[in-house]
Amino acid sequence: MGRARLLAALTAAARRSTADRTLIACQRGGQTTLRFAHGRFHQTFHAESLDVWVKVACGGRVGVAATNALSPEALRRAVQAAIAIAQVGGRRRLAAMPAAAGDRPAPLMTHRPETVARPITETIATLATMWRRAERDGDALAGSFTAGEEELAVAGSEGVARYQPFTVAGVKIVATHGGRATGYAAATSRDLARLDLHAVAEQAVQLARANARPRTLPLGRYDVLLEPDAVAELLEWLGYIAFGAKAFAERTSPLAGRLGDRLMHETVSISDDALHPQGLAMPFDYEGVPTQRVALIERGVASGVVFDTAYGALYHRRSTGHGMPYDESEGPLPTHLTISAGTTPRAAMERLLGDGLVIHRFHYVNGLLDTRRALMTGLTRDGTFLVRRGQRVGAVKNLRFTEPILEAFSRVAALSRERRLIADPGSGLGGCLVPAMLIRNFTFTGTTQ
Repeated sequence: MGRARLLAALTAAARRSTADRTLIACQRGGQTTLRFAHGRFHQTFHAESLDVWVKVACGGRVGVAATNALSPEALRRAVQAAIAIAQVGGRRRLAAMPAAAGDRPAPLMTHRPETVARPITETIATLATMWRRAERDGDALAGSFTAGEEELAVAGSEGVARYQPFTVAGVKIVATHGGRATGYAAATSRDLARLDLHAVAEQAVQLARANARPRTLPLGRYDVLLEPDAVAELLEWLGYIAFGAKAFAERTSPLAGRLGDRLMHETVSISDDALHPQGLAMPFDYEGVPTQRVALIERGVASGVVFDTAYGALYHRRSTGHGMPYDESEGPLPTHLTISAGTTPRAAMERLLGDGLVIHRFHYVNGLLDTRRALMTGLTRDGTFLVRRGQRVGAVKNLRFTEPILEAFSRVAALSRERRLIADPGSGLGGCLVPAMLIRNFTFTGTTQ
């Protein structure tokens, strides 16, 4: 729709509001998705979405409403609904609203026209060539490709007016070898030209072949080398349970009461950085507040959490630019998590591991077992490999881990020099930028048969 049209609609609705203060955010997008398996495309579609959130302050209370239309009448009804909610039952404790527009967001190039301009037929032909080549070699490919664009606009009665367009493209591939052994690879970028689909497919195929004939291991503690996909899964859960101001305020976060304490190994530094050039950058949040880098763990020491306007007011802090859609119930959350790079080349980390396991990724992770300890459980998937004396000796059947992740991150022995972006192309406004991680004495409590 573009900056002028979108901001004009939101600004007009905010100005017509009779509330003390009004803020409106709109996220609009369109994505084309191809899903394939067994040598054919089994689902192809283009989906358009439009979400509008209205937040108002009336007499010290806040009300929130939402709509899926941008017409003046639809926006008027949403504003009136938010006012009514504020008057009869709005939140008083979290009634703070963003102030008038102040600091300007950083200028970012987040929209690559070629990502949505490239004919989808070219991608279809490329994917078909990939799976035919795999089939000739006795392998099978399944997965999905997504490409699209989004735009985010925020406008308010206090003069806030923000707009940013985004593109994103990504591919996820599961390769199967011998009918059972699987391997997974994925890549995401704002620039479709940077996606090497053949390289992603080749990585998945090689993992599947290496994953054949897995052996059963005794349960217990093993040194592990977690690949970036596995690290990102744990980090996303930490972001959800540990690094948001709501969990901190409610003392369910493992950081509550422990800021300044050493919780992880000194080589581990975690931040949320929506401006990082290697990530899916985002210049402002859903309240129109400019994003910024927030240090969460500095050299192993708990150093902070992320705030939106309301939770910032509780702690007499400015928002860190982490306001979420207004109907989100979990408060401010980090969406662009990073772990600082290490000094060890990835190619040398298996030798450093010695005897242990290489884990490609996790799934079915549950991080709510005991959030104060960051106790999590989950399964390995699509490639777990036994290493002896620094050399891979074969695949291992999938294992269940049960581990307090803060304690695990205190036993980090090395981080790779290289980092990789792990992100879902279906949502182009966040992700994790992480290295591979070597951890000593990781606990496994179950195995597949």
